[in-house]
Amino acid sequence: MPTTLTPPVALPRGCDLPCGDGVPLESTWHLKSMWLLIASIEQHWLGRTDFFVGGNQFFYFDPNQARNNNFQGPDFYVVKGVNRFPLRRSWVTWEEGGRVPNVIVELLSPSTAENDRVDKRRVYLEQLDVREYYCFDPDGFVLEGWRKGKRRPVAIKPKNGRLWSEELELFLGSWEGVYLRDRETWLRFFDADGNLSPIAEEVAAERVAAEAARGQAAIAQAEAEADRANTAEAEVAKLLAELARLKNNPPNA
Repeated sequence: MPTTLTPPVALPRGCDLPCGDGVPLESTWHLKSMWLLIASIEQHWLGRTDFFVGGNQFFYFDPNQARNNNFQGPDFYVVKGVNRFPLRRSWVTWEEGGRVPNVIVELLSPSTAENDRVDKRRVYLEQLDVREYYCFDPDGFVLEGWRKGKRRPVAIKPKNGRLWSEELELFLGSWEGVYLRDRETWLRFFDADGNLSPIAEEVAAERVAAEAARGQAAIAQAEAEADRANTAEAEVAKLLAELARLKNNPPNA
């Protein structure tokens, strides 16, 4: 009897998988926070094409997900060592050589906090090879982070109230300021010296402010030189008047 070969099961294609569930983020703060984190990494690694950063997209790591819904939808994630292009609708590990995100951040809400802190941490750091995982709770601005350990996740200890990401070589911490016209407390990145890692708009604003400051300095210098010239002209006029007086009225006349 001839042997019957079972044809290989075709893996689902990323383009055929849902890229989102249609459920909006918890609040405008959550949406803008995701944009801010993405914009920060895009600016910090400006010119580089060896990474992908995304957010609020499905992360597929189980080809059988269609049957058991075994996938996640991180609010923010970074994958290093991959081509930035093409832009992805979702992150599908079996189309990316098995690569999973190096860093994932979840922005907590009352309805997701327990799942984010417990279940997702176990999936990301124990079942998968995600290197770092962070949870930021806007209710109290509490930031927690863990690294993948040999047996279990290792909590990242804060330094000056911030958490150091070895994968990104940046600190994560809260920052109060204006973003997209809203003054709130946001989760931001900081460099090793504690300086805020700016987004493109902030870099442009700093450049405009610096140019304006240079313009004001040039105007002030020109005005000072004009004042010195006027003073010198007045002194010359005074000396010429004195010479004329002396000429008309010699001392020994």
